[in-house]
Amino acid sequence: MELDRIKYIETLVEKYYEAQTSLEEEKELKNFFTNEEVPPHLLMEKAQFTYFKNEQSSEENITIKKITQPNKKDGIYKLMNYAAAAILLISAGWFSNNKYQSHIEHQKEVKIAYAETQKAFNILSGNLQIGISNVEALKELNVAQSTIINNKY
Repeated sequence: MELDRIKYIETLVEKYYEAQTSLEEEKELKNFFTNEEVPPHLLMEKAQFTYFKNEQSSEENITIKKITQPNKKDGIYKLMNYAAAAILLISAGWFSNNKYQSHIEHQKEVKIAYAETQKAFNILSGNLQIGISNVEALKELNVAQSTIINNKY
């Protein structure tokens, strides 16, 4: 292996640990440590990059399996979600209908109370008219009596 190549890799490793490498440089490091014969003083880095490569490939396999193999329970859960949504909508409709019916009943009671109050006021008004006419008659009587007393007939 070339001495210049090893020096270059060592420089890249230092940059890698200082988080100053580009994606291309990191790919070059991964390729070097996974595909080439590594000098003994860089064996620790080889273990690290090999571990990262294995982890990355196993995560990709897991992701692919999740995408390609649909879960059998998904259909049941979707059905349960639709059923729950339907129950929620029916319940909301039922409660709002009950509230509306209660409002209608209250409005009927208010109209009945208004009509009864109007009847009571009409009766009171009629009695007041009778009372006013009687008071006017008494007033005339009082004027006549005052005239008699003042003139002393």
